[in-house]
Amino acid sequence: MEMLVRNAEGNLTQSDRDYAAKKLGRLDRYFHQAHRVEMVHREEKLHHCIEVTVFADHYTLRGEVTDESVTAAIDKVAGKLEKRLRRLKTKLVRSHRRKTNPVPEALLTEPPHEDETEAPIAEYTHFSAKPMSLEEAHLQMELLDHPFFPFLNQENSQFEVLYKTSGGRVGLMTVPG
Repeated sequence: MEMLVRNAEGNLTQSDRDYAAKKLGRLDRYFHQAHRVEMVHREEKLHHCIEVTVFADHYTLRGEVTDESVTAAIDKVAGKLEKRLRRLKTKLVRSHRRKTNPVPEALLTEPPHEDETEAPIAEYTHFSAKPMSLEEAHLQMELLDHPFFPFLNQENSQFEVLYKTSGGRVGLMTVPG
């Protein structure tokens, strides 16, 4: 598994990088084919912000943690991702047993497109328009830890957006086309 560490400030030591590789390497046991792990480190005042994105088995899994210590932040984000992976595995197994359907494939997420011209948009995110069930879209939203998730509903061929409400519930928005 390839590990990419983006550290703009240059304040992450080699021992911290090795520690992160060791801790995040344990996530490999949950996948058949783990491609790469990207870790971004930012120092904000007195805190360290660690953001980890895992690309494996057609799933994209993301977690972000802020802590006073780099190693504590790495431990927390690794624990957060492991907990999310266990929950994913449980949901997939229950869904498979209940419906006796094959386990659904997840979205393939492309890396952000970087444009050479300067634009007022700071970040680009691409979503695949692969048809999927509402359950699979909800699972993808949880894995990515995003407040929303656009998808093409396989039941009605409508473009829909799944989102988290301020009360912690999940909403569904249909885009008429």
